[in-house]
Amino acid sequence: MEAKQERLFTAAHDLFLAQGFKHTSIAEIAARADVAVGTFYNFYPSKSAIFIDVYNAENERTKAAVIAAIDLDAAPDKVLKAVIQQIFTHSADNQILQEWFTNPKLNARIAETNRTAVEDSLVYATLMRLIDRWQQRGLLKDGLSKDRIIGLFNALTVVDFHQSEIQTTSYYQLLTDLISSILLFILK
Repeated sequence: MEAKQERLFTAAHDLFLAQGFKHTSIAEIAARADVAVGTFYNFYPSKSAIFIDVYNAENERTKAAVIAAIDLDAAPDKVLKAVIQQIFTHSADNQILQEWFTNPKLNARIAETNRTAVEDSLVYATLMRLIDRWQQRGLLKDGLSKDRIIGLFNALTVVDFHQSEIQTTSYYQLLTDLISSILLFILK
């Protein structure tokens, strides 16, 4: 990455993290990077284009932090609880990662740009890794395909997208209960 592009990326990261996508302008990014607005357009065609680069890098950084913080060989229920806790911890105040959940237009743009956006997402990538690990260890019930197991966990995505509509004082506990139920169904 060229020095000016790297400064733009760093400035955008810092501003998106502090202010979110909506409240960050190209002019602010350029000013923080100490380049002209025109220079911004030499590297990125739009604010959403630089955001997607920033989002991808932040997602990868967070995945690595989550994986590093948990013992993947622990009992599946403990692993999933730890993963969910780590994801909530890392994304709760992270305005970059929150855009995936709160900004449908940006979410669609990320998915359009990154054909593997869902598969590369923090939750999905971690889950795939865990299912493979449990399969290798012989912990899954016989006759359950990986697609079926993924489908059960993907249903949690629907719940997550509609969390504001669910009347509960403890969304985290609800999610934990649903995950525990899925584990009872898929594990021997």
